[in-house]
Amino acid sequence: MNLDDLSVSDVMNADVKTVNEDSNIMSACEVMHKNNIGCVIVVTIAGDGTPVGIITERDVVRILSKQNPGLLHFALWKIMSKPLVTVEQSASMSRAIRIMANEKIRRLIVIKNKKMVGILTQKDIVKIIEKNPNLPVEFHGENFSSGLKEISARFDHFRHSKILPDL
Repeated sequence: MNLDDLSVSDVMNADVKTVNEDSNIMSACEVMHKNNIGCVIVVTIAGDGTPVGIITERDVVRILSKQNPGLLHFALWKIMSKPLVTVEQSASMSRAIRIMANEKIRRLIVIKNKKMVGILTQKDIVKIIEKNPNLPVEFHGENFSSGLKEISARFDHFRHSKILPDL
């Protein structure tokens, strides 16, 4: 198995948690905490589920660091990260990883026929590596981003630390 043969739909998470764009940061934090996730996708209030932005743990820290309690009540559309970067569900994992590396992002919205069908995160990539330990070798080369090098190195360290006894 290699990254060109593996499609985004094989790795993505179809259970995308969303909040309406008129919700506030506390609503987003509640969804993240309840679901033990690091981001929520912000969707239009029109009710059609159209994604318009993302709120991540990093966004929450950025907002809280301003020490302005009023920001907690701002509508998400004012403070969300945008525009969203997307990938077709039929795209190869190799393509998705290149997009993430080029855009310097950790999450991609997965679409089919311009509709959101899932999310792909760096965590999902690590899980697929864990299931296929020889897969990281295929990341190496000119398109192997520093972020993915770090993930691969940490995984190798973890894998070897669980196998080799302490000396």
